[in-house]
Amino acid sequence: MTKRFCQWHRLPLLVAPLVATLLFSCKQETEKADEQRVIRARNAEASYDGIDISSHQGKIDWEKVSSDKDIRFVYIKATEGSTYRSPHYPENITEARRSGLLVGSYHYLTSTSSIDRQFQNFSTFALRPIQDLIPMLDVEVRGNWSRSQLIDSVAKFCNLVEQHYGVKPMIYSTMGFYNKNLTPHFNKYPLYIGRYSNTEPEINWEGEYTVWQYSETGIIPGIDAYVDLCRYRKDGWLDEILLPQEKKK
Repeated sequence: MTKRFCQWHRLPLLVAPLVATLLFSCKQETEKADEQRVIRARNAEASYDGIDISSHQGKIDWEKVSSDKDIRFVYIKATEGSTYRSPHYPENITEARRSGLLVGSYHYLTSTSSIDRQFQNFSTFALRPIQDLIPMLDVEVRGNWSRSQLIDSVAKFCNLVEQHYGVKPMIYSTMGFYNKNLTPHFNKYPLYIGRYSNTEPEINWEGEYTVWQYSETGIIPGIDAYVDLCRYRKDGWLDEILLPQEKKK
């Protein structure tokens, strides 16, 4: 009798950790929901014009994404280096266009392979006929290159884009990296600048951004991960980055 009483007496001690775990989980869910409400409210106030995505966002419901009328354009990661091809790219660009969105493709530049091989990887995957927007080159790291080698590499990739697609590419970089490594050499190119702030990007040597990536925590219907949100320059027009129809072969 005493032994049985002791076992029942210990039951609250055994249950307490489970209750605490459930309460902690509920608290986390509540905090996450509150955080998403705040982000959605911030998104609504921000007046975004486009998004950029990669395989990080996983499978996307483009019909839901296209229901967001603030999204006027989408840039999709196609390739990186000389061998990587995004496994989600073919479906993303096909379904995004089918849903009525204007789409463009970008390549992530690395210092581990030649520019010729990297451009071949990009141009044979991001085919011209399925592009609505000018191609974009993502430049975020110097890697093994010196500053001058980086500049030469970016210039060569841009020249190859112009020869193949018939237009100058957009260049993506963060504000700090661009001002330290690339300005003023590419200030005449369309610039897609990342600066997660309420203050718009400032480009040295009288440069001007075309697209401002102002947030990396956007919440968009149809995408189950945070998304980069972008604004077009206040006095800019979307047709500045459209791929001319006569250039699409």
